[in-house]
Amino acid sequence: MNNQSSIYKLFVKYLEDNCTPEEIRQLLLYFDDGENEKVLRVLIRAELGFVENDKDSAGKTETAVNKVKSIIIKEIRDRSAHESKSRKNYSIKKWLKIAALWLVLMSSTLLLFNQYIKERNKSRNLKQLLHLSTQPGEKQMLQLYDGTKIWLSPSSSLEYQDQLIGNYREVKLEGEAFFEVAKDKKHPFIIHTGQVQTEVVGTSFNIRAFKQNKVTVTVVTGIVKVSVWSATNLKIKQVTLKPNQSADFTKETRTLKTNSVPNIQTEIKRKDGILTYNGTPVPEVIANFRRYYNLSIELENKSAQCLCYGEFDTTKPINIVLDQLAAAINAKVVYKNERYILQGGCDDH
Repeated sequence: MNNQSSIYKLFVKYLEDNCTPEEIRQLLLYFDDGENEKVLRVLIRAELGFVENDKDSAGKTETAVNKVKSIIIKEIRDRSAHESKSRKNYSIKKWLKIAALWLVLMSSTLLLFNQYIKERNKSRNLKQLLHLSTQPGEKQMLQLYDGTKIWLSPSSSLEYQDQLIGNYREVKLEGEAFFEVAKDKKHPFIIHTGQVQTEVVGTSFNIRAFKQNKVTVTVVTGIVKVSVWSATNLKIKQVTLKPNQSADFTKETRTLKTNSVPNIQTEIKRKDGILTYNGTPVPEVIANFRRYYNLSIELENKSAQCLCYGEFDTTKPINIVLDQLAAAINAKVVYKNERYILQGGCDDH
């Protein structure tokens, strides 16, 4: 009986419980031959609807095939020995149905179930993903479900969840924010800012991540891990920061540099709108003033070459702050056509 097509027909006939004793004996002789082991497995897999190239469930399916094979061989031997047409309390087809159900649950359905869980979690995440944005000239303070407090600077946005999902507390930041993270060792707090990921357990720090060339993380208390990830989700750089330290990631050069912060109070004051500069290019200072005041402020070329030193309270009117800046760089402020212009500066007398 070398024709596999005939064997398949006989195997199906056997499953339907329609074999004669002689056909059962032939089937047993065929499957007793070790060379025909592969054929038996193919028949079982075909009957169970198993896809041969389903690598994800191959191990679990092989266990099912072995179990069904042993049941089939035992059943054929018993029926061949007795040469009886009498049906047993349960047929092999019932066994196959049980095995098929087991197989589906452990393989195909397991994959579908995992997909369902992913989709359900995705749906839950979307449903629970909240957004907070600030306009130019606007600041916001937010307290999360775990007690974490976030001070969001003007022209910034935050994505967050209203409850814990999974093992991490995660948010996504664009712009600038000051964080006071509630301590929870079992659930680290992670801030995603483009390629940069900041991970903490419980600490306070400031992050500046506007859509520009640099991301800065400055630690006030606790320990913070700052890492840079590639487009293919590989960690390519990481530093650990302690209090009075900062990390600068420059997108253009892809460098992650650690610096010391002599006066950490300047970072704490930022959440209240008090900005301190120590040799910062004036264009960067003006960019901050535009965000905090939502006004048109321009620089002449000479002013753009200056560096700024000083502390500015953005809760005060813009004319006071600009006069302070002009005095610091030896410039003057002109108001014309609803815009402020900073003229001269630095080496003028």
